[in-house]
Amino acid sequence: MLSTCSASNLKLYEVGEITRDLARQLSCSELTALALEMGHENRLADIDGIQAWLRPQFEELLDGLNLGSGGPRAAERWRSRSSFGNVVIYGDYDTDGISSTVLAMEIFRHKALGVRYFIPRRDMQGYGLHASILDRLAESGCNTLVVVDCGTNDVELLNSLSRKGLEIFVFDHHSASAQLVPFALTVNPCIDGDETAVKLCATAVLWSWAWKEEIVSRDWLRYALDLVALATISDCMPLDSLNRALVQKGILLMKNNPRRGLAALFEKLGVPRQTLSEEQLSMRVIPCLNAPGRISCADVSVRVLLGSGELHVGVDDLIKANRKRQMISERIAGTICDPGVERRHVMYDASWPVGVLSGVASRICSMRRSPVALAAPVGGKIRGTLRVPAGANAVHILSVLSERLEAWGGHRHAAGFSVLSDRWTEVAGSLEELLSDVCVEEELLKAVVMSPVQISLSDWKNVGELAPFGNDNPCPRFYRARGGEDRIVPLGRDGKHSAVVVDDDVRLLAFNAAPDLQEPAISGNVSGWLYHPRIDHWRNEERVQFVLDYAVLGS
Repeated sequence: MLSTCSASNLKLYEVGEITRDLARQLSCSELTALALEMGHENRLADIDGIQAWLRPQFEELLDGLNLGSGGPRAAERWRSRSSFGNVVIYGDYDTDGISSTVLAMEIFRHKALGVRYFIPRRDMQGYGLHASILDRLAESGCNTLVVVDCGTNDVELLNSLSRKGLEIFVFDHHSASAQLVPFALTVNPCIDGDETAVKLCATAVLWSWAWKEEIVSRDWLRYALDLVALATISDCMPLDSLNRALVQKGILLMKNNPRRGLAALFEKLGVPRQTLSEEQLSMRVIPCLNAPGRISCADVSVRVLLGSGELHVGVDDLIKANRKRQMISERIAGTICDPGVERRHVMYDASWPVGVLSGVASRICSMRRSPVALAAPVGGKIRGTLRVPAGANAVHILSVLSERLEAWGGHRHAAGFSVLSDRWTEVAGSLEELLSDVCVEEELLKAVVMSPVQISLSDWKNVGELAPFGNDNPCPRFYRARGGEDRIVPLGRDGKHSAVVVDDDVRLLAFNAAPDLQEPAISGNVSGWLYHPRIDHWRNEERVQFVLDYAVLGS
């Protein structure tokens, strides 16, 4: 689907004296300086701060990191035991949960008789700890339970298991309830960590704990940074200095020495390691790792990252699962966007697989620029996902309904919830009212005024020094005013994609946008194009491509 923006919500940049002065001080290209000026205006007065951000001192940042009081307590327990016996890692079904499960298995193998894992099914048990499952794990000979990417608010359940003699560690990054006293061996910066630590995903929390407390060899830990990078990108964590350094080093590791499962996945997807980037990981690799947990069971993703079993079979299964997820998501999105369907904020369908709804909700929210809640049944409950645009707070909205919800939680722009089936009609009506009253802020988009013919491969490689791009470090966008000779041509064979041909036959690739670009209401009102470059590897040669992000409407 084509994203559009209003010309009135566009801030354009061109090379000026500030840009030239910044380029001189940083010894970088003017285009790189302009990208910094556009994306980090609040940093420009602090050149030393910009230098530190550009070249983060990895070990110094880790030395100063405070993960909270649970970190030293967990480390003391680790050192006090020669073996943790039979260990079970209890994780989650998204990429952060999968990656932290794999990392925990690899760490605790250093002090265990055996290590296995359990990840609940999204479509059967749902997120988090479940007492019945934990009881079965304890009965099956588990001596030590390691909970990752969940568990912070399950204090009563964890204390009960601990009293029965189970050794328990928790490594999480989700918000803690203010009313609860955390389980003693919980490492979660959101409880009492510092400003940098609270921006870490669960995998990074576990990795940083192991590094700071020297739980295992730091040389060994450097080879686990691929897991940290995948999880950080997948969870859209802010790319401040530490996260930026972790992802940089993780991507470099995946380029030069990827673990077997990732190498096999890159090869099968046709992702060249030479030009591997956070964009390729987020658009192609991570969806494959996420897909099994969305439509069935996440075990295959764990096995691929562990490099166990028949890797080619596991990789094929990941890709098949992602294709199935895409087909289901397209069908649901098409149904919701059908002109004959009443446009509502809250939508429910008993046939929807709950695992794919978060992606569909994000897509609809972005396209409509309005809050969206999608829900489907799981057992005797209704599980839903809520996505809201800038200016709204998903967690705050759900907090208003908290007394009527079975469970809820999440982040500012994305949250999940569950409700008993017999209360759904009541909750859905109240949620519809709340979402109808949401005040949506129009997002201010920033772009450099520049034709794609002016951006060479070497120019974009220089700008690439600012990567990885993501939350709090946006990829620079560029603006090119619509010209009288611009034309739209088909791209690919299935009729879904198009390209906007501009100066000197340069193409702006418009994925999944063919029908929208043909709509008279859109095509007749386009005043310009917002796009971003990317490096492509074709027949052993690098080249710069240009991807259309928005059609700018109005003058």
